[in-house]
Amino acid sequence: MGKNEKVNKEKLSPESFLDQFSHKSYKFLRSRITTSQLSDAMGNITGQNGVLVGVKAVKSSFRIMGKATTVKTSGNDWGTVIKGIYESKEGNILVISCDQDEPAVWGELASTTAQKRGLTGTVIYGASRDIVGIKKLDYPVFSRNIIPNAGKPLANGVVNIPVICGQITVNPGDFIMGDECGVICVPKEITEEVLEESYKILNNEDHIMRQLDDGKSFLDILEIE
Repeated sequence: MGKNEKVNKEKLSPESFLDQFSHKSYKFLRSRITTSQLSDAMGNITGQNGVLVGVKAVKSSFRIMGKATTVKTSGNDWGTVIKGIYESKEGNILVISCDQDEPAVWGELASTTAQKRGLTGTVIYGASRDIVGIKKLDYPVFSRNIIPNAGKPLANGVVNIPVICGQITVNPGDFIMGDECGVICVPKEITEEVLEESYKILNNEDHIMRQLDDGKSFLDILEIE
């Protein structure tokens, strides 16, 4: 290892680790790690699963991975989420925490704006609408509820503060992953460690799958009597 390489490795922080992977560089990670493995890894390391309970993709093929920009707002105020879009960096995921699951704070126009701004996706601990339009855009949206009515552009909420999504606190810069199983939040301080543990879990699952393909009993593999 060269001197410069050693110095760069020593300076690698959770923030710089995430910055090395732009939203265009997640292709390999996305193709292998799922929220199931990420949640297991979180459990192994922290004892918590990291799941934003009840939040699901509005289209089964949607998958997201990136850093969080957070929004705290009421269900009647969709104006704050528009502010959040414009305060997000390219490649970030907008995580919206609402006080209720209706009315909707997100729809086709917000998705169009976010897509044009280069966001990777939106996670709503609340409600979304205009699902047909969102699917046509192919902009990844995950939400707890889908409902047709919306509130007003009050813009009384707050952007980029810690937000509560059920039992999970999401901080700006935390690592977010979503797929058809749900959404996981990993604190930015342990993202590298959790991703490494996810790969270990993935490799172990691959090993078990090979044994199953060879005809070995799952009971024997797990040493269950």
